[in-house]
Amino acid sequence: MAKRPSGGLEGKSTNKWDIELVKDIQQWIEKSTGRPLPDQMHLNADNFQAALKDGVDLCHLANAVQPGAIKKINSSKISFPQMENIGFFVDFMTSYGVQQEYIFVTVDLYEKQNVWQVALGLRALKDKAAEKGFN
Repeated sequence: MAKRPSGGLEGKSTNKWDIELVKDIQQWIEKSTGRPLPDQMHLNADNFQAALKDGVDLCHLANAVQPGAIKKINSSKISFPQMENIGFFVDFMTSYGVQQEYIFVTVDLYEKQNVWQVALGLRALKDKAAEKGFN
């Protein structure tokens, strides 16, 4: 199981929602994928989770960062295919080289068990992608 960091990437506590950090992640996803996300998604964990819960935008992000990384993106509105999308994305993050302590598990997002960990994971992916030359 992935070790959970006690604090966030910017020294933020996992008990706080960092609107600026999440807004930066939102803008990066939109810029990278060319797909708009809900305007209010950065304001709180509920909005963030609702915007990404089906995993579709995460899969598109993976394919933007590394073309062809995720071959099948499920567009179904039922839970299993949505969780499968999230799983595909988590596998991508691991293979791409994101540090293990920032990798989240499907239920962190899908069942809102640790949405902050998802935000940290996306920030870590953004940093890793920049390190590899992806803007």
